[in-house]
Amino acid sequence: MDNISNIFHNDLLPSLGARANQSIKLRKFIISPYDSRYRIWETFLLVLVVYSAWIYPFELAFLRHLSWKLFLVENIVNSFFAIDIVLTFFLAYLDHKSYLLVDNPKRIAARYLSSWFILDVCSTIPYQPFGLLFNKHGNGLAYRTLNMLRLWRLRRLSALFARLEKDIRWNYYGIRCTKLISVTLFAIHCSGCFIYLIADTYPDPSRTWIGAAIPNYRSESLWVRYVTAIYWSITTLTTTGYGDLHAENPREMSFCICFMLFNLGLTAYLIGNMTNLVVQGSCRTRNFVRTLPNTFQALFCHTVIVDIPAWLYIRIGIRNGWK
Repeated sequence: MDNISNIFHNDLLPSLGARANQSIKLRKFIISPYDSRYRIWETFLLVLVVYSAWIYPFELAFLRHLSWKLFLVENIVNSFFAIDIVLTFFLAYLDHKSYLLVDNPKRIAARYLSSWFILDVCSTIPYQPFGLLFNKHGNGLAYRTLNMLRLWRLRRLSALFARLEKDIRWNYYGIRCTKLISVTLFAIHCSGCFIYLIADTYPDPSRTWIGAAIPNYRSESLWVRYVTAIYWSITTLTTTGYGDLHAENPREMSFCICFMLFNLGLTAYLIGNMTNLVVQGSCRTRNFVRTLPNTFQALFCHTVIVDIPAWLYIRIGIRNGWK
């Protein structure tokens, strides 16, 4: 009962209160978080978050020189998140004590400044233009590392999955499986990029995990190098370990140790969640099968007339030995 009460107060009641407040007129220039146009804007930003999650680890590892097209795209993406920072100062929020939408600009600003404002700004600052002052390509290792702050945007995806898991209009198992797959793919992508970065910055290319297998790997195409890195990541994550790609120097050994320890937690998390989903699905099916014959028997005993095909009555009755 305590769990049900917590779910009601923490999830259902705020949602019901927010829905009830949608029809309340807010102050001028204040945006409702449930406005359809703002929802579209949030969805668009989520697409950009997925792009950021892929491009910035990839750029850190594989792109020493940033092309002007990618430079332009990244600054456009950053500008959208900068706009969102400004909009957040005009975005009403739900008070979890009164379950009313707060549209006071001062309270909205104070709440945002005391929470995620600093991190949002740090993840939106365009570091490449500053890098151009010292490097003609503007994509040195230091600036590429600062770009990893963009991964802070992933909190939006985490909040989205948390919200969808509690939404009865969506299939819980589908949302949960999508989240687990997304976490796994992101871990594979990041580990592949990091291990390649370690090899690419090592003084002796021949004494690296990829240099031992492909001596002139830097002359290979970007696609070949990326696929090789992802191949290493997957074989390590799944503990397959074919032995064709392995650590060759202390830097790579140290990273492999950390990655394998991380794999222990990630594998336990994935297996635990998948087992929980399977067990819950099996329990629901078993309970349904056990309850259905008792329900039909109660209908027969009380001579309740329902519009159910006769063959279904006969089949259930025969299987359960009714007379």
